[in-house]
Amino acid sequence: MRSPITRICVASVLATAFVAVEPTHSEDWKVVGGFGWFGVGKAQQLEKGHVYWVGEFSGTFFNDKGDGSPFHLAGVRCPASNDLDFNHKKATAAGICVISDPSGDQAYLTWRCEGDTHACHGTFDYTGGTGKYQGISGSNTFTGVTQVNWPDGMATGYSTWNR
Repeated sequence: MRSPITRICVASVLATAFVAVEPTHSEDWKVVGGFGWFGVGKAQQLEKGHVYWVGEFSGTFFNDKGDGSPFHLAGVRCPASNDLDFNHKKATAAGICVISDPSGDQAYLTWRCEGDTHACHGTFDYTGGTGKYQGISGSNTFTGVTQVNWPDGMATGYSTWNR
């Protein structure tokens, strides 16, 4: 027969184990920060002042909470498209992203935004992940800003997440 102290210790260990494997709630993945990116791709002119760009935005995410916070200093790669109508100052962009932290764990998301040819506002939804991001879910908001559209089809900019 076990003593009451042994039973309490066993119960405590089991309770801790159940809490440790409890999935993270989606609000825990509402990271706030910035993603500096460089867009590499090709732009196809559809008509004068209207181009369709296909390529990849890639860069680094900086979580406002700093070291030890989700995705801080993670690499981000986002294959995407962007329909830019400079004549009417309208744009629609969409794509997917792979976020990879320094340990190699990855999170995946889909995104879409609309706006003018300088900034777009939209949402992204986590679709899965590996390692500590397995089972990640939730919807988030972001703003993407293009600082420079280079003549060769490249672009430079940043995105803010959940601000």
